[in-house]
Amino acid sequence: MIKKLQQLKAKKGFTLVELIVVIAIIGVLAAILVPTMMGFVTSSRVTSANSTAASFQDQIEQFLTDCDTKGYGMKQANTSVSEITITVSSGDWTTDVETPASFKSITGAQDWTTAGTAMTATDTAIAQANAPQNLLSIKLMALFPDIQNAFVKAYVKAGHVEAVIYTADSSVEADLGEITAAAYDATGALVDTAGKVDWAAKTANWDQKTAGISDLGLTVGTAPALALG
Repeated sequence: MIKKLQQLKAKKGFTLVELIVVIAIIGVLAAILVPTMMGFVTSSRVTSANSTAASFQDQIEQFLTDCDTKGYGMKQANTSVSEITITVSSGDWTTDVETPASFKSITGAQDWTTAGTAMTATDTAIAQANAPQNLLSIKLMALFPDIQNAFVKAYVKAGHVEAVIYTADSSVEADLGEITAAAYDATGALVDTAGKVDWAAKTANWDQKTAGISDLGLTVGTAPALALG
C-alpha cells in the first residue's frame, strides 16, 4: 500500500502555467486557420457558381441554336441585346425576355413573349409550353434538377450568349445590388453604366474584397468569370 502511494505521488500532472500556454497556442492557431478555412470555403462556392453559370451559358446558347434551325431563333441581323431572365422559386422555373422583337416568330405558334409562364416539375411536355422561353424553362429544369431557387440573367446578341450571371442565394434580381445592371455600349462591348461590371475587361467591383461576392453578400457566378475590378 505504501509503495503504491509513493508511486502515485511520483506522477506529475500539468501545471496551471502549462495549461495556459497550451490554450494560448490553440487560440493563436485558431485565429490563423479559421479565416483561411473560411476563405477556402468562399472560394469553393464562387468556383462552383462560376461553373454553373458557364453551364447555363452553354445550354442557353445550344437552345437558341436549336430554335434557329426550327425557324424561331434570334434575328442575326438584329444587333440589339436582349436579356433573358430566369427565376427559379421553390422548383418552378420562369423565363422572361426583355425584347421579344429580337427573335423570329412563326405566325400563331412559338412566339417569344415578354413574360414567361412558371413551369413546374409536371410541365414536361412540349404541348404545355406555348412560347419558346417556356420550352427553355423545361429544358433547364431537366438539366438542373437540384436547383430549387436561383436567379439567372443571360445577355444574348445575334443568337449568341455573351455573358451570364447566376446566383443560388436568391431568386430576386434586386438582391444582387448593381451587379446585374449591365448593358452594351455603342461599340457592342458589354459594360455597366453604374461601374459595377465591365464585361469587356472581364472585371467587377464586387465587394472590393472577394471576387464573386456581391456588395450585398451573395455568392454570384459569372460566365465569363469576372475578377475583382
